[in-house]
Amino acid sequence: MNSQIGFLPFDLIIQILSRLPSKSLLKFKSVCKSWYLLISSTHFTQLHFRFSSKTLQLVIQPPDPTDPNLEKLLLVDPFTPSPSLSLDFVDDCIKVRASSNGILCCSSVKNKGVYFVCNPITREYRILPRTRDRPFTRTQPFYEATLAFTDHLANFVETKFVSNVFNSETNCWKRFEFPLIDEFTHMNRNQAVHDNCSIYWLTQSCMHLLYFDSEIENWGKVALPGEILGTQDGSRVYLLEYEGFVSVIQISQGVMSTFVLKDRNLEKWYLLDQVKLKCIGGFANSGIPVGQNSCFVFLAAQRNVLAYDRRSRIWKEAGSSSRCSSGSMYPLWFSAFPFKGSLFPCKF
Repeated sequence: MNSQIGFLPFDLIIQILSRLPSKSLLKFKSVCKSWYLLISSTHFTQLHFRFSSKTLQLVIQPPDPTDPNLEKLLLVDPFTPSPSLSLDFVDDCIKVRASSNGILCCSSVKNKGVYFVCNPITREYRILPRTRDRPFTRTQPFYEATLAFTDHLANFVETKFVSNVFNSETNCWKRFEFPLIDEFTHMNRNQAVHDNCSIYWLTQSCMHLLYFDSEIENWGKVALPGEILGTQDGSRVYLLEYEGFVSVIQISQGVMSTFVLKDRNLEKWYLLDQVKLKCIGGFANSGIPVGQNSCFVFLAAQRNVLAYDRRSRIWKEAGSSSRCSSGSMYPLWFSAFPFKGSLFPCKF
């Protein structure tokens, strides 16, 4: 590559391009060969995500993805309208199951047990090979999908927690089992957080987190903060990711407290902030935290999404430029996933 383009040094070109939206960069690939090679490189993809990950949005999907009267996906920004996303490049009717680093994990609605990973920005997707586990039925525990860059499916069978981990290098699955140390609610099965090489789940008792370290293939658990363990009566606890770290949010007595895991081995947590929910009225009782970063927290209710600005300490209804026919409301019991646009490929 040339050391500079025109009158600008190439290093400066890299810094400028890395701060642009993902969709713009896809167009800039056709500017010249050097830009195409740059934007396609692994180093630039990671550098771009370092900046783009600071912009947190939500992907919203209606409860019935087969309903033609509802839009497939809505992209929600904390305060500004955002365009909707389309997964029409996937030749199937799919339902979003998880989101990580701009990649969505989706399941086929028509073909049970078929999973996809796709990037709605680059419009690339990949069908994952089926696991060797027998297909589930209505009488068997169903699969839950968790995407953490290494694709991961978890199944709950009797007294065991069965984890199938997909390795993109070998293109095959590996099965791991762990004795159930606690029950899991339906919501907790779907809520999983990736931190480095580990995946975390919140148990029903809200006493600790269960984690699986895929690098050393080891299971373990982490006790929740003492502040949560001491005030569990009438409180609700949710597991979320925070800037690449594991976080739990407790809603108790009209206060939302956010804790971040500082040291897993020592089970050390620190209190990030506490927010009083009195100003949002009934949303305090029904709202569920679904995404957060250092700037915002998303709170989803039955048909609305609120965003809290941690800098100005202001709540506001999160907006999308594309709503359904119900006006300012979203479909009842919609699914919401945190989303950060990226250029990460799906065809590993």
